[in-house]
Amino acid sequence: MSLMNRRHEYSWGPTSLVDLKLISESKEYEQDETVRVRLGYRIVGGLRESFIPDVWTIAWEDNDKLARLVMTSSIRTAGPVGKQLATTGKEVRRGKFYWSRDPDLPYRIWASIIHEDGRAPIIPVSVEDAKSQYLDVVKLFEFPASILGKGEAKLVGKANISWGRRSYLEKGSVSGKTPVVRVTVV
Repeated sequence: MSLMNRRHEYSWGPTSLVDLKLISESKEYEQDETVRVRLGYRIVGGLRESFIPDVWTIAWEDNDKLARLVMTSSIRTAGPVGKQLATTGKEVRRGKFYWSRDPDLPYRIWASIIHEDGRAPIIPVSVEDAKSQYLDVVKLFEFPASILGKGEAKLVGKANISWGRRSYLEKGSVSGKTPVVRVTVV
């Protein structure tokens, strides 16, 4: 069966970002301090539903052994023309399918997660762990408080995710924005 025919066999729901949160380590900063905020979110829907061992096996048999996410996350000041304060730039996270000979893993074809930071691939211990390692994101941003200026600043986090066409999934993209977080610079 050709790769083109497999895609219509699956019916995944739409993909979206949930639990978008921007958390500041402090509500108040001095001018000479560094603002530290964490941006976190989960990718749910079709992309998460398709990241399962049955699909990994079929994809591996079709020689479609790599799922790739391209992510961009940033922190901005809130408003119509918000100033970008920090960004991750383009990051790539990969899920690579391989034939496992590990007797502790429950399936023959398994996924390893390759993060954008260059560390060794992660071998998840369960399917839920694989989904979490691949599709849950937490980023730490640091920038000088002096660029916000004195007074109250409203911060917002933005995330853009895209993925390519696979033998089991059409290409797509999704983006989201966090609620406003207020910090004070004294």
